[in-house]
Amino acid sequence: MNKLPLWRNLTLFSLLGLIGLIVVWNGLLASVQHVPLWLEIPLLLAPLALLVRGIVQGNAQTHVFAVLMSLLYLLLGIWVVLDPQERLYGYALIFLSIGLYAGAFMSAKILGKHNKGEIA
Repeated sequence: MNKLPLWRNLTLFSLLGLIGLIVVWNGLLASVQHVPLWLEIPLLLAPLALLVRGIVQGNAQTHVFAVLMSLLYLLLGIWVVLDPQERLYGYALIFLSIGLYAGAFMSAKILGKHNKGEIA
């Protein structure tokens, strides 16, 4: 049974979820701004925005980059959890980055096999 659509949907949901979370939290919900808003949002969104096209097209290499990128957002989530005022934001970052990691890893694995001709 081909589970590629499940993993790709998880990857896309987590990627778009991270983008939406960063915009909504930092733009509307953050009670404390440690970094200027004009710097924080583009700095956090730029790496994710670069992944969107490749993820939608099903590029295996982009899925591998998404795995690596998800680890950075996982670390950011762990860092943010330490601040009591932004703990919810940190947990959401952790949850979505784990979803991005799992979905992108499995998608890259399946797409890599498919590109080598192991799966018809």
